[in-house]
Amino acid sequence: MKKILVVDNHPVVLKLLVDFLHREGHEVLTAEDGLAALEILKKTAPDIVITDLIMPNINGEKLCQVIRSRPELKAVRLIIYSATLLEDESNILKLGADACIAKGPFKNTEAHLATVLRRIDNNSIGELSGVILGGEDLYKRHITSELLFSRRHYEIIFDSMPEGVIEFTFDGRIFHANASALTLTGLPEEDLLASGFLDLFGAGQRERLRALLAGIEEAPAFIEEKNPILLNGKKVAINFLPIRDEEHEFIVAIMRDLSDKIKTEKAFSSLRHQHERILNAVGEGIFGIDSQNRITFANPAALAMLGYEHSKIVGNSLHDIVHSCPPQEEENPPHACPICAAGRDGILRKGTETFWRKDGSSFPVRFTSTPIAEDFALMGAVVTFADITERKKWEEKLRESVVTDELTGLLNRRGFMAFSEKLLGISNRDGIDLLLFYIDFDNMKWINDTLGHQIGDQALVETAILLRDTFRLADVIGRIGGDEFVILCTDNSALGNETSIAHRLAENLARINSDAARQYPLSLSFGVARYSPAAACSIGELLSRADRAMYASKEEKKKQHTDGYQH
Repeated sequence: MKKILVVDNHPVVLKLLVDFLHREGHEVLTAEDGLAALEILKKTAPDIVITDLIMPNINGEKLCQVIRSRPELKAVRLIIYSATLLEDESNILKLGADACIAKGPFKNTEAHLATVLRRIDNNSIGELSGVILGGEDLYKRHITSELLFSRRHYEIIFDSMPEGVIEFTFDGRIFHANASALTLTGLPEEDLLASGFLDLFGAGQRERLRALLAGIEEAPAFIEEKNPILLNGKKVAINFLPIRDEEHEFIVAIMRDLSDKIKTEKAFSSLRHQHERILNAVGEGIFGIDSQNRITFANPAALAMLGYEHSKIVGNSLHDIVHSCPPQEEENPPHACPICAAGRDGILRKGTETFWRKDGSSFPVRFTSTPIAEDFALMGAVVTFADITERKKWEEKLRESVVTDELTGLLNRRGFMAFSEKLLGISNRDGIDLLLFYIDFDNMKWINDTLGHQIGDQALVETAILLRDTFRLADVIGRIGGDEFVILCTDNSALGNETSIAHRLAENLARINSDAARQYPLSLSFGVARYSPAAACSIGELLSRADRAMYASKEEKKKQHTDGYQH
């Protein structure tokens, strides 16, 4: 006598099978579908399971897969008894059944069952592998094949959904779950099926769900994103959809993992606060304009320079209150404004313009207008600007004297010294530190002697262009000797950023030297000195300190042979 579990949702077929097996002397257990069968298999391991394939809740195919995946059911003999064997033969033979019997006249079924049971007893059941008993009396039905194809098509879509989907009975037993649900719960399918939906959650969460599901009838219920529930360490939102018709009654839970979204929102919020702190701390004025040239935000430095409160400037046209307000409106109409043009054509603009304060006074600014785009559509521009009133005054005076190096177009020694003395005076007045970079061209003599003075002059011009690209527009750059250059950084954002500036200089050098056609490498040595009003000195002394630092750097490069030349 063997213990046999029969799984079939058709009551007449179920009774016929039970009566036959009783007559054969076997103990019989019954289940109306795969869900009920799994409940029985939690408590006992029968010798044989006979199952239909097409059943509600958990179907026979899924039941076979679960049985074959559980070590404690490894010895169970599995018999598939279904009317769809011929139409789905290739898939069914992969389920690991010991025997397959096609549903036909029950007299034939009895004979085939007797054959299978006899072969199980004499250990020859393996000879039936790949054989469908009873198939010779039947023929394939096209409509059944189409329905089976549609079901598998649905299952592929179901398993591809990014949301976790679990279907469970109104008493909470799970009978269907997609791949995303398995990932969310962290459970294999064989452990999830037939388990309790509420058991997936902690005790406190279960009470919340029990109260929510107690009132679910025809209308959906929700665990919303603003108040998610914890599942397997993840915060999830859930939509519960009740399904009721004449034959079915169950609940579909559609679950969305909010963990990445919450993490992203926190990171975005932190980044936004960081950007706000930076905007509020920088000394340059910053404001944004939209595609209609209206100001969208302004940082404290911009408000201080323009004399406006934030609420009075945001939403107004740049040209109405800041840039070309009367009496200059006719001279510089909005369509000709280079600041606004960046937001129209996507091209970054730099230059100098005149801005107007709330009190009607004007002042010159150095500006950069950077276009902003989203999804390839221009949204406006971000404008940074600095008051260059002091610089303009001294520029006018310096134009009266010969202050420019003829070869490079930089300030010559006279111009640099005069300009720098005034800037040190402003630094003393405002209590702002300055940085001086002293740069020497390595091996200029070698270039002149080997390649000629014309190439040497070209190298100096190339160096001047490099320095302009590396340092800010507001920084004062001069050539004070044959191969010696100096840069006085007037923007206090350079303070503490010497390493970043040096890295930028090195990157620009590497870019230039990457040209395989070059006749010589461009190599520069530099030293840095800091000017502080608390320990004031002359520009000459500042130059001497930076020169000593540069010389030490040059000697170290020579020792290490890192200046790009043969020694």
